[in-house]
Amino acid sequence: MTESFFPGEDSIPQVHRLPAFIEHRCYLIDGSMRTWDGAQKEVRSPVCLSRDGDTAQACIGSFPLLSGDESQLALEAALKAFDGGSGAWPTMSVERRIAHVENFRYRMSEKRQEIVRLLMWEIGKSYE
Repeated sequence: MTESFFPGEDSIPQVHRLPAFIEHRCYLIDGSMRTWDGAQKEVRSPVCLSRDGDTAQACIGSFPLLSGDESQLALEAALKAFDGGSGAWPTMSVERRIAHVENFRYRMSEKRQEIVRLLMWEIGKSYE
């Protein structure tokens, strides 16, 4: 009965399917990527799928459940980078900051389709 309300994975158009479970094990602190070997938190979609007569939220990935130690390291790195207002970003010219933001925007636009697909699954957003 639930199959009529909730699709099976095979009935989702290929263009809207996620390629695979996305397991993030890396995190960024002080400009370097680090690998997390600890606990992970699953990311469940509000989209429910029907499989073998059961209906469940799609599990789309996971992310590190960092500890207080990593939080403290991230805070210390941010304070060091800000340096009481004397760090590289706060003292950078407006033109250079704009250039960095534009570069970020350009690089994000290269990933547009991937981001749109992830948003569809993560928050139940329609493609449009």
